[in-house]
Amino acid sequence: MKKHFSLILAGLVTLTVVTGFSVITKNNETTDNNVTVVGKELAYAETASTNNLSKDSSKINEKEANLKSELVKLNAELEALEEEVEVVHEATQASYYHDKFNGRKTASGEVFSNKKYTAAHKTLPFGTKVRVTNLKNDEEVIVEINDRGPFSKGRGLDLSKKAFMDLTHNRNHGTLSVKVEVLPEDYEEKKSEIQEELNIVTSVPSDLDLNEFAI
Repeated sequence: MKKHFSLILAGLVTLTVVTGFSVITKNNETTDNNVTVVGKELAYAETASTNNLSKDSSKINEKEANLKSELVKLNAELEALEEEVEVVHEATQASYYHDKFNGRKTASGEVFSNKKYTAAHKTLPFGTKVRVTNLKNDEEVIVEINDRGPFSKGRGLDLSKKAFMDLTHNRNHGTLSVKVEVLPEDYEEKKSEIQEELNIVTSVPSDLDLNEFAI
C-alpha cells in the first residue's frame, strides 16, 4: 500500500509539472514581448504546484498513518486470539485410521469418514477443535475430536486419513511427530473475520490503473 501511495504522489508531481509547463509554453507562443507576464504566471504555477503537492502529500501521509494504525489494531487482535490457544502436546506421535473404519460409529456416536477432518484423543471432550502441526514441515490442519484413542503406546492422536495426508503431502504410511493445540470457541470464525479485514485494508482497488502513475 505504501508503494501505491508513492506512485500516486509521483503521478501528482508529474501532472503538476506538465500542467505548469503547458501554461508557460502557451503564453510564450502568443507574445514575444510579454516576458513579465510569463514570469508572473511561472511564479503562480510554481506556487500553485507547491500548494497542491503539499495538500496531496498531507492526504497521502494521513492515509498511510490510518493504514498503519489499522494494521496494528488487526495484528493485536490476531495476537490476542492466539493467546487463547492452549497447548496440549508440545510433541507427540500421531497415526491415522485404516479405511476399514469408514462407516463405523465413533465413541461420540458419529459415523466415521476418512474424508473428514476428525481425530481421536484419549481425554479431550468430543467436539473440541484442535490444531495439529507437523513438526517436520510446519504444515497444520484443524480437526474435531469425535473418538477415543489411540490405544498404542507412545501415540497421542489418531487422525483421519484426510488430515494425515494434508500434513504429510500425501505420504500414506507411518506416524508423525506433531504439536497439538486446543482452539478457543469460534476460533476459525474470528480468525477468518480478521483476515478478511486485513485483505480489505491491504488490497489494491480493482479499477486502479497503475500505468496512469508511470513517469
